[in-house]
Amino acid sequence: MKNVKATTLVEIMVYFAIFVIFMAAAMSFALQIGTISDISSRLYEVQTQTSFLEEKMKTTIQSADSVNVAGSTFDSDAGVLSLVMTDAGVSPTVFSLLNGDILMKEGAADASALHSSTIEVTSLRFHRISYAQTPDQIQVDAVIATPSDLANSDKTFSLHFTVSLRQ
Repeated sequence: MKNVKATTLVEIMVYFAIFVIFMAAAMSFALQIGTISDISSRLYEVQTQTSFLEEKMKTTIQSADSVNVAGSTFDSDAGVLSLVMTDAGVSPTVFSLLNGDILMKEGAADASALHSSTIEVTSLRFHRISYAQTPDQIQVDAVIATPSDLANSDKTFSLHFTVSLRQ
């Protein structure tokens, strides 16, 4: 009679247990990579939108003729900036903060948000700097937060710049 070598039930169970442990570790690693990738891409989107906000506000302020002081709210966390523009169709152009959105209203048109819902602006301050025989300067300070549903990324971005109106 020959001696037959066969795999026992115990050996199969040990192999299966090792395989399950390996697969669980691999799945955990894959899920962590996916989460990190999601956080990274969403933070990049917040940074991109913050840059867009800055450029849009800078170019609009630079092209303004003057500041409508009566229609503006300076040095407040919910600031409003009203600008007198050369083109009557977009005058006044108003930047404001409402429910976490920076809104831009040009002339009689409806106000529209300058960013998507993936970010929330918690503070928008305008400060007017005015000196004799120089164009007005507007200092803009904003605090932009990442969405609260984005786990482990309680980040805020500060937007701070000063821009002069055209002469």
